[in-house]
Amino acid sequence: MKQIYFDNSATTPLCDEAKAAMSAAMDCFGNPSSLHNMGVDAEKLVSDARRAILASLGVRGVSKITEKQLIFTAGGTESDNLALLGVASAKNFPDGKKIIISDSEHPAIMSPAAELEKRGFTVVRIPTVGGAPDYEMLAHEADRNTILASFMTVNNETGAVYDIKRISSIVKAANPDALMHTDCVQGYMKLPIGERLLGADLITLSAHKIGGPKGVGALYVSADVQKRRAVAPIIFGGGQESGMRSGTENVIGIAGFGAAVKASAGKISEYSERISSLRRYLISAITERGEFSEVRLNLPENAAPHILSITLPNIKSETALHFLSRDGIYVSSGSACSSNTGHGSHVLRAFGLSDKAADCTIRVSLGAQNTKEEADIFLESLKRAVGTLVRI
Repeated sequence: MKQIYFDNSATTPLCDEAKAAMSAAMDCFGNPSSLHNMGVDAEKLVSDARRAILASLGVRGVSKITEKQLIFTAGGTESDNLALLGVASAKNFPDGKKIIISDSEHPAIMSPAAELEKRGFTVVRIPTVGGAPDYEMLAHEADRNTILASFMTVNNETGAVYDIKRISSIVKAANPDALMHTDCVQGYMKLPIGERLLGADLITLSAHKIGGPKGVGALYVSADVQKRRAVAPIIFGGGQESGMRSGTENVIGIAGFGAAVKASAGKISEYSERISSLRRYLISAITERGEFSEVRLNLPENAAPHILSITLPNIKSETALHFLSRDGIYVSSGSACSSNTGHGSHVLRAFGLSDKAADCTIRVSLGAQNTKEEADIFLESLKRAVGTLVRI
């Protein structure tokens, strides 16, 4: 039976370039902090990856100084935590205690934000009905007490693309010193996004969403934020990563991260166009075929090319997921990071779905390896699911 992987927002297959780089790095086992040749060789692998990632963000003239703008972490979750908790701990804003986020952020933002509320910070959650932030409310809430805004670039469940540049402009108009963070995990190397276009001071990245390995991510920190020391470390020890993230670097993982970035560089527009075409094909088929007349598509006005949210007619997403899985088709019922919590999707509720509709929604997320033939096989399996599964 053919295996069809339509869960690329949860993780992606390891690309050949990353595999090769990681295999080579296994023989370079020196500690990158060591001063002897083996340590220097390991440090060079880390530096090469760091430079490739910075270049992909539009940072030009990468040098030993600008390299400090990228902090390697254990993944997107740690990077998000460093952004929020690090800014809150830096005491750069003695009188400011307001943080603004969207109401549809990833748990890696929602949870540290809730923790900061316990510590006395004010957290404002901006509605995102239909996948669009309420800019009027954002303008009302942004003020001199705002120290940080955090909005994801691409929503991991609906595919909604948020206008980070516009959000940053609104927040900084109220307080020029406020920082802008974006979790770019679902947008990085999938959309033609550069650091200057984002208008962000802090950018979260993750390797395993772009063909790299799990367990490695990064936080971009602008030169201005570094100069102001507006982010404090939350892990302490040997002072690695310019003192911002202590602990011996994951050289093998970082090498794989850098290789995945290099493999995708220059191909983002081509990838986006091809995946958009496949997504449009699925939308057209589900919209036009009578067997899907009861199926609802959750389509943001501004959507990423690789994510499609589908609400089934009173069929629990978990039931549909297992049905499709038996046909060798792998989709998701939402964010993989929150699928084991037992809670319904706050993202889909924020989008405008009822609890019942959210519980009947699956996410199809496409990758570079997916084809129209696979889309047709999925549509046939989905048709059988809609026609045979028990409804609630």
